[in-house]
Amino acid sequence: MNPLDLYAKIEPFIGFYDQYEILYKTYLRYLSSYSIGSVLDVGCGNGKFLKHLLERHIDAEGIDRSASMVQRANEIGVRASCKELEDFEAECFDCVTAVADVLNYIPPKELAGFFHAINRVLKPKGYFVCDVNTLYGFEAVAEGVMRFENETQFLCIEANYADKELLTHIAFFEKEGELYRKHSGQIRQYFHTLGELKKQEGFRLETTEALRLFGDSPDKTLLVYRKR
Repeated sequence: MNPLDLYAKIEPFIGFYDQYEILYKTYLRYLSSYSIGSVLDVGCGNGKFLKHLLERHIDAEGIDRSASMVQRANEIGVRASCKELEDFEAECFDCVTAVADVLNYIPPKELAGFFHAINRVLKPKGYFVCDVNTLYGFEAVAEGVMRFENETQFLCIEANYADKELLTHIAFFEKEGELYRKHSGQIRQYFHTLGELKKQEGFRLETTEALRLFGDSPDKTLLVYRKR
């Protein structure tokens, strides 16, 4: 199973819906201060942020590499697909968003290529708004073991952070008759420093904001870029 589809399967156990609503409101606060008519949400997940955009009469669509997440997004009435950035025409969006640490899933060697792909689909002077996990977010929030269970399901998540990488092991069991079916996988995330993120070619980093969603210290940083 695609690890991202596995994450989609266990998302209802993990939740964090209240924290993500706070994050969505932060994004919307920034977008409302700009003249934004169209948005592409990269890594759109379950589509809830897209729903907020549509409610504000913004033409929005999302892409995600999890077919399960795309289906979930479509079921709530938003436009989502498994397209890649390369599938879109050049300069067709006012803004691109990447909500909930999407950038942390991108290896450092691929980061410049990702920013180049974002730059290509943005209109002149367009905005790219994203957030990343802080070091505290990795070491104090994400690392550790979580377990959930009910009468028919059992989930164990073990996350270990070392050398600027977070490796998360997932084991999920579902009861089928008298037996349990196991689904397992790994998800790898990468810590990117603000110094690295400021150097991305084709963009000017206009604003950053430290966010506290899960802990006593900032666990995320929101970044607003503008296409040069």
